[in-house]
Amino acid sequence: MAKHATSVFSVDVTGLNTEPGQPTYARICERIRSAITSGALACNARLPSSRTLAKDFGVARNTVDWALGQLVADGYIVRRRGAGSFVAPQLPARDAAPRTPKRPSPATPGQTAPRLSQRAQALQSYPGHYQAASATSFTPSLPPSDLFPRDLWNRLLHREASRPGNDYWEYGASNGLPALREAIAAHASAMRAVRCSPEQVVVVTSTQQAVELAGKALADPGDQAWVEQPGYQPVQHCLRAAGLQTVQVPVDKHGLHVEAGRQLAPHARLAYVTPSHQYPLGYEMSLPRRKALLDWAREADAYVLEDDYDGDYRYEGRPIASLQGIDSHGRVIYIGSFNKILFPGLRIAYAIVPEALIAAFVDAKHIADGHTALLTQGVLAAFISEGHLANHLRKTRAIYDERRQAFLEEAKVLAGVLDFGPAVAGMHVTGIFKERYSHLDDRAIAAACVHEGVDIHSLSKYGAVDRGGLVFGFAGASREASQAGLQLVRRVLEAAA
Repeated sequence: MAKHATSVFSVDVTGLNTEPGQPTYARICERIRSAITSGALACNARLPSSRTLAKDFGVARNTVDWALGQLVADGYIVRRRGAGSFVAPQLPARDAAPRTPKRPSPATPGQTAPRLSQRAQALQSYPGHYQAASATSFTPSLPPSDLFPRDLWNRLLHREASRPGNDYWEYGASNGLPALREAIAAHASAMRAVRCSPEQVVVVTSTQQAVELAGKALADPGDQAWVEQPGYQPVQHCLRAAGLQTVQVPVDKHGLHVEAGRQLAPHARLAYVTPSHQYPLGYEMSLPRRKALLDWAREADAYVLEDDYDGDYRYEGRPIASLQGIDSHGRVIYIGSFNKILFPGLRIAYAIVPEALIAAFVDAKHIADGHTALLTQGVLAAFISEGHLANHLRKTRAIYDERRQAFLEEAKVLAGVLDFGPAVAGMHVTGIFKERYSHLDDRAIAAACVHEGVDIHSLSKYGAVDRGGLVFGFAGASREASQAGLQLVRRVLEAAA
């Protein structure tokens, strides 16, 4: 049996805050009990051996055995012959209340709230998660995990982890593993008509990090940045957190309204756009708008952040070339992510930057977090270069298309209330309330649907101001799930109307 490493209890028990004169075994008992009741030790977690605990606490083994015996008697741990001691699967009633992760309060009653920076106060508009997010029917932009080839990924992971050398085990290059950058450059060139070399690829953890790096490298606090309205809110918060002033530029059926942007903020430093499949409305930016945007960027000495978050999924018509592919003046930073086409827990995305900006982006990435996890980069590089990504995209594109068509067919039950936008690409479709239902509160309706187990988003969540609506993710829902979910949405809408 493998030996346990030093345990989480390596503290001097004589210094614990306990009753004066309390015996050592009782102090140890209280130390372990506190770890269990606080959640630091989860139910069914294995404890270190009594020999390891005795060494960590600096006491005799018998003393530890007495403490463990008391915890067994109290119902906190169980001892299994030949296996060791474990936290009980169910705690005593007084400690068994569920500990649901939630956002901590900045101050308890009677205490003064801590002084936060203006940046931290801005971040509160997009609070962090205290528990994992999982997909239900219609969750937008979250790929179904059951379609990912986990066995294949695990084989690649084991193979890469077993390679000789220290490529994955030491500090890596801030711009990413060469093998992954080469694979990304080849993929983006072949699939999205991006023009680049591997040297222009900077591996990051997410679209948000790529945008944050651009905000820090290309603009100063107080500078302006165009963002789409409605649009993807997380990156807008990233720009604000970097000290930029975001300027809401309206979107219509032709994409970002460039002339409106010129009038609102002609000297903005950045423009964030989703031209191939606008998020969340689904429109693609027309060629005249694309040219107008590139002309403005050149004239204003600005840069365009092209987020091609689901450009690999198009079901009708010819694939739309990237904005970067028609940029002849080095004004576009192309951003792609594997977190949405593979699985969100991967945490690998990339930015393809003009050659003149490579050093600035690599420096910004180095300051942000050094580099992205190396072993995972190696596995992804193999996944792409050996053809598994192409196979996965072909498979999921066919399944998503089938689910898209099923959703659109079943969604006819909502045709009296919602006008659905384009659904020729991506993993979601947006329905906008018809004029006679424009008074409906889309946030309240989305909340009511979530309460019933159907996860849809309100259009207002993305900054829509003219009329509300609902955003549906179809990639994770079978026809049966779509039918059941849409019937529930219909009932909620009927009750609201």
